[in-house]
Formats: sequence, structure tokens, C-alpha cells
Amino acid sequence: MTTNNLSTAKAFRLTGAASFVLGMLTVLAASLAYLAVEPDFSILTTYLSDIGDTPGWPQVLFNSGTILAAPLRYLVIVLLVLRLRSFSENTKTFEVAALTIGAASTLGTVFMTAVPFSVGPAIHMSGLGLYFLGVVFLQVIIGIKEVSIKELPRSLPAWSFAIVASYLLFFVLVILYKTGSIGRDTPVFWEWMCFFTSMGWLATHVVFLGKEQSTH
Repeated sequence: MTTNNLSTAKAFRLTGAASFVLGMLTVLAASLAYLAVEPDFSILTTYLSDIGDTPGWPQVLFNSGTILAAPLRYLVIVLLVLRLRSFSENTKTFEVAALTIGAASTLGTVFMTAVPFSVGPAIHMSGLGLYFLGVVFLQVIIGIKEVSIKELPRSLPAWSFAIVASYLLFFVLVILYKTGSIGRDTPVFWEWMCFFTSMGWLATHVVFLGKEQSTH
């Protein structure tokens, strides 16, 4: 075990855990604040974006937490790349793609959060598209890379592909809603599933890749 591998594992564990806690607390606190003003709150009818677009504490808590989490999430991606490097050779192409797509997705998060739909619809939707498509492409390449590494448990790429499925399904349902093919509430649950699968991905990766152990 090298000092570099040890420090990278610890950094990934701490950064990933901090990102997980911040993400969960942000959504929980914002949801409770939203519930105080909108008693009909439900993950079947209330979009996360509804919470972020509700003036007062729901908007403050949700948007502040999301913006704070954006750079932290990118740091998780950087450290993930470093951890996977210790398991596999010839990762240059993967690393460049992951870091580039991750940066674009992070930028999209900032745009869609800093500018709510009610303030700037065009900017918000542009940021939303950049974020969602970025996450899909990022998790596809991470999942494929992890499948190729025999030392890793199959649950890691499984969570990556679960994120891809949730995001794509939500995206398709939103398009259908915008065209009038389905009702407004139909895509709601799948936006929450995007969040839950992301948290599941983070938790499992922290558990397995955060271990301070030899990788060879």
C-alpha cells in the first residue's frame, strides 16, 4: 500500500461522506420548509424543482445547499478517477472524458439552481439539460469502466446504470408532459428517484472505494 493510495482513499471517503450528508440534509430541510407552507407536499406530486422555486426558506435551503454541493460533487468525481486509476492501467481517455463531462454537469447544476425557472426559464432549462445529460453520459462511462475492473463489486456499476435509467426515464416523461401526452404529476416520482439513486451511488462508492487497503 502506498501513501498516495492511502491518502486518496481517505480523501474520497471523507469527501464522499460530506457530499452525501450535505445532499440528504439539503433535501430534508428544504422539504420540511416546503411542507410548512404547502401541506399537500408529496414525492408523487411535488417536484424537487418546485421546492427550489418556492420563495422563502424552501428556496433558500434547497438552492444554497445544491450550489454548495456542486463543487463538492466534482471533487468526488476527481477523487473517483484517482481511485479507479489504482485498479486499472490505460485510463487516460476515461479520465479526460469523466473530468470534462463532470465539469459540464457541475456547471449545469449551478445555472439551473442559481436561476429558478420563474426568473429565467431559458437559462434554467439550459442548465437543467446540461446537468441531466452530463450525469447520464458520466455514469455510463463510469459504469462501463467499473464493469471492466474485476476487483470491484458488481454493485458499483449497477448503481451507475440505475442512475442512467432513472435520469433517462425522467427526461422522457418530462418531454411527454411538455407535449401534453401525460399529466404533470407523472414524471414527479422519477425526479425523486434520480436523487435517491444518486445518493445510493455515493454511499456504496464511499463504502467500497473509501477503504484504505491495497489495490493490487
